[in-house]
Amino acid sequence: MAYQETYQYVWMVYLLASIGMYFVVFKLSKYWKSEDRRDYFRMISAVVLFTPASHGIEGVSSIAPAYIMVFGELLQNGVKAAVSGLVPMLCALLLGAIALGIQAYIKAKKQLVKLHNLNLINETLNIYAHVTA
Repeated sequence: MAYQETYQYVWMVYLLASIGMYFVVFKLSKYWKSEDRRDYFRMISAVVLFTPASHGIEGVSSIAPAYIMVFGELLQNGVKAAVSGLVPMLCALLLGAIALGIQAYIKAKKQLVKLHNLNLINETLNIYAHVTA
């Protein structure tokens, strides 16, 4: 029972620290000129900080931050064991990349509509200028 209470408190402390670290990452990348680099940096930071992985010790199953589990398994049991923590991180990276791709597609489509509307306005003004001249 004591392990369960400690486990919950450690997770709360970890989540608060991760939120603080992500806030630092967010502020650090706030003024970057390239929006794509900024978004991917934030996504990778969020994946590393917030992705959990399942881990079992002596019949007790628990979850841990995936990057911590990857390093622990890599040092203790080798590369094959570390892959079990790497899979959730890779899945989260894939989902994040898909989300950022969809976001970029929507943004490009909006810019294309704005450009098209601007071209229509310019054509209308040119026609009007030729008619009045």
